[in-house]
Amino acid sequence: VVQAGAAPQPDNLGRAQLTRFAEAAMDATDGWYSVRAINRQARAIGAISRDRLSADMIRLLDAPYPTRGSALDRAGSLQRRYSALAGLSSEHMARTDAWRFHDLGRRVERAVATVSALLALGDPQATSDDLSALLDLADSQISYRQRYLTGIARVPVIDLIALDPGNPRAIAFQVAAIAAHLEALPRLSDDGLAEPQQALARELAAMVATAQAASFGRDQLFAIDNKLADLSNAVARRYFLHGSEPLRAAGLVVG
Repeated sequence: VVQAGAAPQPDNLGRAQLTRFAEAAMDATDGWYSVRAINRQARAIGAISRDRLSADMIRLLDAPYPTRGSALDRAGSLQRRYSALAGLSSEHMARTDAWRFHDLGRRVERAVATVSALLALGDPQATSDDLSALLDLADSQISYRQRYLTGIARVPVIDLIALDPGNPRAIAFQVAAIAAHLEALPRLSDDGLAEPQQALARELAAMVATAQAASFGRDQLFAIDNKLADLSNAVARRYFLHGSEPLRAAGLVVG
């Protein structure tokens, strides 16, 4: 949370300090990265995109930010709202290239968030409470209990959250979706070769596919995090204009 800029580092880990820390991450009105600030940005984007959004999605975006009740109650209210938004985008958006960019961004952000959670809570000294919190963050408690009947242990938790391509919250699942989107999007080069973003996605997929849960640690997580950042930058350079950058460079076509 601190690294993301959502709230300043608390002075200590006492209950009162952590409560203020959580409330700042939720409700701070300055900056860009509190929940309230991101919610405001989403509403602003929705305001200029109404012709592309369903009435249900506009209604959810326009709903006022909750101010009553405890931080936990307000967080639960927002979580249900965001789940509804995710469901609408998943079930009602036409599968155009615009949807692919929308889902591509979501997959990159989810992979980055999962890497951050694993770095914070998944090291070899992780306690059962750490691992349980990690499963909660990855919404994988039920999947874990169904698969493993012997209690919480680090290696199976890592395998489920990082490396399981069948878990929709796992890093491996996000990487596969990213690669599929990039393969389906129009190519701007006319030589038939893989473009930088596609090559990076393939490298990332190979890193995840060959990893082993028993030896999976911070070095691999940092490598995946860096590769995700490189891939995000490559997508931005390839598909989105920046300033006076020419639309057509040597060897590129648009079509």
